[in-house]
Amino acid sequence: MHDQMQGKSDIRVVLVDDHLQMHKIVEATLRTIPDIKLVGQGANGEEGVDLCKQHQPDVVLMDVVMPIMDGIEATKILHGRFPEIKILVMSSFHDHESVYAMLRNGAVGYLTKDTLARDLAETIRATFQGKMVFSSEVGAQLVSSPQPTVNFHLTDRELEVLVLLAEGLTNQQSAQRLSISQSTLKFHMNNIFQKLGVQTRSEALVLAA
Repeated sequence: MHDQMQGKSDIRVVLVDDHLQMHKIVEATLRTIPDIKLVGQGANGEEGVDLCKQHQPDVVLMDVVMPIMDGIEATKILHGRFPEIKILVMSSFHDHESVYAMLRNGAVGYLTKDTLARDLAETIRATFQGKMVFSSEVGAQLVSSPQPTVNFHLTDRELEVLVLLAEGLTNQQSAQRLSISQSTLKFHMNNIFQKLGVQTRSEALVLAA
């Protein structure tokens, strides 16, 4: 696919999915969005990696189950080679294993396809801005593991913060939900990261999942 004319503020997106209908939906939706440009489309992980080398996108919309190379392997490769690219999973599968594998290998968000189609542009913008975005089904997977406090010695408040992270809330939204200051929230997040031995939200959610 050839490059299109882009402004400096455009968000460059690559779509990697083996379903033609998904390509049609995403292409039709983004065609009307002035600040988001679909610069590449692939049908499997191998094509996705090649497209990212060629186009250097800001955001990749990545399916999980695909032929030749699946989304898990492609995400692992892309995260290793291009850590600045934000990978947003869009999949019909939201089982624990799929969610865990994608986040562990570098994805920053995970949505079911029906959720993604509802507000695609805002989801891409949020991902580009560094926000973690999860559908409700995926959030439930991330916080449904039994007794995480036993494994990691998280306090009740730290567990509450972790649940809000799984819902994809920002620091400000989480602080408001808990009626605490953002500095207090950051204190709890630092404690969570230290106890789990991680450095990012995605790693924290994966480890606690």
